[in-house]
Amino acid sequence: MFPRFRHLVLFFFLPLFLYFSIYTWNWKTGYLDRLSTFMGLDLAGWILTPGRLVQHHVTAFWSRYIYLVGVRQENEDLSIRLHEVERDLTRLSEKAKSADRMAALLRFSPEISWDMRGCRVIGQKLGPNAILESMLVDAGSVHGVRANDPVISTKGAVGRIVRPGAHFSSVLLLSDPTSRIPVLTSEGRVPAIVQGRGFGAFLEVKFIPRNDEVSPGEILITSGQGGVFPKGIPVARVVEVTPADVSLFQNVYAEPLLALRYYEELLILSRRNEIPDEAGNTTTGDENATQDSGNASAAKENSNGTSAADTQATDGSGVRQKARKKR
Repeated sequence: MFPRFRHLVLFFFLPLFLYFSIYTWNWKTGYLDRLSTFMGLDLAGWILTPGRLVQHHVTAFWSRYIYLVGVRQENEDLSIRLHEVERDLTRLSEKAKSADRMAALLRFSPEISWDMRGCRVIGQKLGPNAILESMLVDAGSVHGVRANDPVISTKGAVGRIVRPGAHFSSVLLLSDPTSRIPVLTSEGRVPAIVQGRGFGAFLEVKFIPRNDEVSPGEILITSGQGGVFPKGIPVARVVEVTPADVSLFQNVYAEPLLALRYYEELLILSRRNEIPDEAGNTTTGDENATQDSGNASAAKENSNGTSAADTQATDGSGVRQKARKKR
């Protein structure tokens, strides 16, 4: 092995080293160039041409390498910029979708005795391991939220506030087994009760008599009874109707208008404060303030009228007394 290596050094590397040494020496001193005037151009050309070719290729390779390094850096910069633009586009798209959903919520117009407040879903408790089928929203008692305030979406009813905190509240969903909402069928106006049956199960529609007509696809809306939801809010769609063999009521099942886990923005409805009057009627705080203002104005007018009448009576008495003295 060692003799072969010595032969390789002797017949290949040593001549190559000598050649490049001569080429470098001539490139610095120009001695061979001057020698060519005496020994002939052909001899110098045969010696210098291979070196020139090597120099040209090395220079070209180095230039291409530097160019490719620059191109690679530029590609990396452009790739980073592209990712930033895509991220900004995604963020703006999400903001636009959120704005559209909030605009759709704000187009809902409840009865005049209800106030609305938008909120966002920040957490969910769904599934067989959850104690309650609920959501956590970013609105609480400091925003005027109270227990049993109804929660709705652009599709319809979602649930009600079950535990309000200072800045966050828990929403009991329709699917929870403890949730019960009085409803009416949209076609036959048949009253019923919608009760949840847990995550992933249809809602049960109770107390629909066997003789009343209910069809699959019919929409159930809130009846306004029960003191929680205003009347006319969509709740669910009937999916199954079967007559009972023994019971007086039909077996009816419905599904929410949108899967509850897909909600992002919601509306909380809060009933305005109602103050009973002496006759037992109830008025809202705004109406009561208006009535108080009207009563105060009337009392002021009555007071002014009484004062004017007393003044006139006093003036008349004084005139009569002067007349008696003249007589």
